[in-house]
Amino acid sequence: MKKLLLLPLIAISIVVTAQTTAIPDANFEQALINLGLDNVIDGGVLTANISGLTNLDVSNKSIIDLTGIEDFTALQTLHCRDNQLTSLDVTQNTDLTSLECNNNQLTSLDVTQNTDLTDLKCPVNQLTSLDVTQNTALTDLNCYNNQLTSLDVTQNTALTDLNCYNTQLTNLDVSQNTALTFLDCVANQLTSLDITQNTALTYLYCYINQLTSIDVSQNIALEILNCYGNTFTSIDVTGATALIYLNCGVNQLISLDVTQNTALTALNCYNAQLTNLDVSQNTALTELWCHSNQLTSLDVSQNIALEILNCGSNQLTCLNVKNGNNSNFAYFSAISNPNLTCIEVDDVAWSTTNWTNIDPQTSFSTNCTNPCLPTSINETALNTFELYPNPTTSTIALNNLQLGDEVSVYNTLGQRVYSSKVNVVTLSINLSELGNNGIYFVRVNDISESVLLVE
Repeated sequence: MKKLLLLPLIAISIVVTAQTTAIPDANFEQALINLGLDNVIDGGVLTANISGLTNLDVSNKSIIDLTGIEDFTALQTLHCRDNQLTSLDVTQNTDLTSLECNNNQLTSLDVTQNTDLTDLKCPVNQLTSLDVTQNTALTDLNCYNNQLTSLDVTQNTALTDLNCYNTQLTNLDVSQNTALTFLDCVANQLTSLDITQNTALTYLYCYINQLTSIDVSQNIALEILNCYGNTFTSIDVTGATALIYLNCGVNQLISLDVTQNTALTALNCYNAQLTNLDVSQNTALTELWCHSNQLTSLDVSQNIALEILNCGSNQLTCLNVKNGNNSNFAYFSAISNPNLTCIEVDDVAWSTTNWTNIDPQTSFSTNCTNPCLPTSINETALNTFELYPNPTTSTIALNNLQLGDEVSVYNTLGQRVYSSKVNVVTLSINLSELGNNGIYFVRVNDISESVLLVE
């Protein structure tokens, strides 16, 4: 007899629980919901939804706590600026290349594990220290408006942009940052700054420090230099021939040579102690702020592109603004020059109507019979010359030249389109070969006349 053996069937139930990451800040979780990474505010998010994410922007979301960010292990870009963070832990986010956490309330930030970082922006926080010595790939560092007392960037040899203004730095060594093109170290407590190794530098902002001097002789690529509000007694910019903007005001300068800076479009040298200023070579200049000095004469007749001039609060006895461009001026002031009685201009009626920032004893004229001569001009170069015909359809003739005179022609943009030293007393120039019809300025040494080229 066969017996049946009945075995009880036991059902085995296996429950798999998905891993979640805690997100205690509701605003952070709502930001993740908005990005489609979560669906309900319950204090957590599926780890699988975030672990492979490479880019995350949760800026300006009123987030106080970014706990949970450590599980975003594949992140390469994290932007969490304009929140209310007091702490931020990115030590687990080792793939990060870009971190922007500016405009928070961070008191510390550890990026020593983020060795792939190329872009770090952490300004407007409360950082008292910042260690970037491990971030050797860093090219852009922005840490302004913090409370840093020191900053070591000697290991960041790839750095091209450094913005560390308005902290509390007393020293800054950028000698190893030879790739640096932009440096802003404004409003610190620096007493010295060596940029002789930064030959690629194009922008330098070092104003409002305690610098007594700065050497820019090696910075031939420098285009913008703002060093106002220091204690310079002199500054040599003759080697920085690419300069287009120079602000060296609010210093103790007694002299300033800008004759080699022919690309300058804006010069601010106000509130210094200058007694002489020669801008005859700066024909591209559109702005000149030289007020509050001790200048006795100023000639801007060669500055044919000038649109802004403030030479007030000096000791001027002579001012020549007859440059053929007066009607295009946006601002003019020569007030508080008690010894200035005559200003030479293009058109007396126009200047009288439009330029009211002058003293009561001062008037305008097309010929003040009081030439403002830079001390460097050789008297033998002051010969007058004849130019005809004017207007012309092509060729002009220059008479009464002296051997060795330098003849230059400029267009209305301030660009020199012709230059020659002459060995004859009469010279012909075909203006039609130089450009379009319009006004040209012919200059012989330091005397200039305008000519109209027509069809």
